[in-house]
Amino acid sequence: MIGTNIFSILEKDNKVLYYPLEDQMVWGFSETIRGKSFVCINTSLPYDKQVFAAAHELYHVWFGTTGEIMISADAQEPDADEEVEMMANRFAAEFLVNEELLRQEMKVFEISRDHLDVKGIIRLANLFIVPYKTMVKRLYETGIISRKEFENFMACTEEQIEIWYNRLGLSMPVRKDQIGLSDLIDKGMDLYEKHLITYEKLEYLLEFAELTPEKMGIQKEKAYQPPTDEELDAIMEE
Repeated sequence: MIGTNIFSILEKDNKVLYYPLEDQMVWGFSETIRGKSFVCINTSLPYDKQVFAAAHELYHVWFGTTGEIMISADAQEPDADEEVEMMANRFAAEFLVNEELLRQEMKVFEISRDHLDVKGIIRLANLFIVPYKTMVKRLYETGIISRKEFENFMACTEEQIEIWYNRLGLSMPVRKDQIGLSDLIDKGMDLYEKHLITYEKLEYLLEFAELTPEKMGIQKEKAYQPPTDEELDAIMEE
């Protein structure tokens, strides 16, 4: 299963920024600047949604359609190409939940298609580390559930889904509000160590990652103080 490996795949050829955006309707976005691909994942979201967002943005990078903002299905991005976004979502779902592997895991965990309920779907979603509704859609796309079952399962609210996770004692890996700025901090440190930027500029860069020079082992240099008359006299007497 892809799961958490999606981040390593995305980071291989792209600059990936992880940041807790205030607007939880925004799951992520990608952009190409001077020939380099940049992707941002909103880490204020639950982990399974971050995984899906990463796979969604991977589609944009691989197929050259960067520049779109991935938003929650509850919102509408006026400038987004709806067809492209649907293709990106479909790619993410199939990439993260392979049909053959899905059927295999259902056998391993004895989740029968004839008696599939919310509990079983929650367990599968947790296993593949994808949102509950993504798993429901994959079950329908692969013919495992009917249209009526699909509609019934999709009617579950986020609150109900969370209750089921708690009831079943399941939990996702924690990556809440993580900040990761690719190699920005390392590059900033290199520039400072080579005396190409000031302490103040380094301090400004580190603020983006909620770091300080002191946390990075750098103490602020004291401003130059000329020797006092007494110190000069002492030097002259030596």
